[in-house]
Amino acid sequence: MLKMIEVVGTSPSGFSEAVGEAVDRLLADGEKVHFFQVVEQRGSVREGKLREFQVVLKAAVEAR
Repeated sequence: MLKMIEVVGTSPSGFSEAVGEAVDRLLADGEKVHFFQVVEQRGSVREGKLREFQVVLKAAVEAR
């Protein structure tokens, strides 16, 4: 059985790297990830410069 969880990933480099960071964190926490969906992309600007890319993911993981 799978359950859907929502996580946020961040990166100073890009959206793809932010997705990778979020998935890598789930895997490091022992989650068995089957698939994910990016539901939101956003970023932050500080002092007139792009500083961080952010993604919100819904990930299907095995229920424990």
